[in-house]
Amino acid sequence: MTEYVIREVSLHQWLVFADRKCIASCADESEAEKAMTEHSARGCQLRTSADIAPVLNPPVRAGGL
Repeated sequence: MTEYVIREVSLHQWLVFADRKCIASCADESEAEKAMTEHSARGCQLRTSADIAPVLNPPVRAGGL
């Protein structure tokens, strides 16, 4: 699960962090919340597509066949 933090760093600058990495710099708090929501939605889409993606190259066993 991703941990999000929104931090005000100056009068008109908000930073959005996801798992301690800065993912957005925003002009107001509502824009920061939107960035956080969009990042979270993209993460859910990636996990869902990775769960159903077929394996193209199965692993090769050590020692040959």
